[in-house]
Amino acid sequence: ANISDKQMRRSVLIDELKLFSEEKQQDVMSILRAEENNNNVNDIRSHWLSNAISCNANRDVIYLLAKHPDIEMIGIDGVTQCTGLTIENEHLTADSELTYNVSMVNADKVWDLGYTGKGVIVAIVDSGVNYNHVDLADHLWDGGAQYPNHGYNVIDNNNDPMDNFGHGTHCAGTICGDGTSGLATGMAPDATLMCIKVLDDYGYGSTSSFNAGMEFAIEHQADIISMSIGVMNASVADKTLMRNTCVNALQLGVIAAVAA
Repeated sequence: ANISDKQMRRSVLIDELKLFSEEKQQDVMSILRAEENNNNVNDIRSHWLSNAISCNANRDVIYLLAKHPDIEMIGIDGVTQCTGLTIENEHLTADSELTYNVSMVNADKVWDLGYTGKGVIVAIVDSGVNYNHVDLADHLWDGGAQYPNHGYNVIDNNNDPMDNFGHGTHCAGTICGDGTSGLATGMAPDATLMCIKVLDDYGYGSTSSFNAGMEFAIEHQADIISMSIGVMNASVADKTLMRNTCVNALQLGVIAAVAA
């Protein structure tokens, strides 16, 4: 789409992707809905960002779908540990105001040039965020009455992305911890943080939960998606889904910074 306005271009492209997925998935979704009524399928979710469908289905339905001409690939959307659990103590610099991660990459020198993250919405897609933390609480995304806790919980399908695991809050601090508690931990301390929970309280999630979290971020105007998570021993289906998701996110003008 040759549209110069960033938000308008994104809105048009989102509508196009949704329409494309709806059309391509129509026949398969009708089968799934019918089998849902027969109690053979549940938890059906269409993913417009990657033209994929996730669901729980029994063996007979899977064999039926495997013969369908509209389906490219069927994979197991396995729930697995999705984070590296090692969280080291922060190293302090000589002045004890910046943590080592900030000074090591010269982020503070970039701040001096006027780049502090101001005006940029960063969606953290992780185990949620402790949105009451003093280093984060004053620059969280305003989700209005629908999302009063500054984001979305994919796991429980509600508006409370509280982190009870710790990894997401740790990463949120790396993004924009502003030093209110005494140590400046964030690379972009003036960024606005959107909190999206795609891992449960034990750090487990799946590629479909990642995909749903990214869709929420993109629909709600995030500029950057930060994902310090991944699927260990990912299948071809997992890799294909996430590749399609990230390529389409980039086409929509959203950078995804992902753990490697």
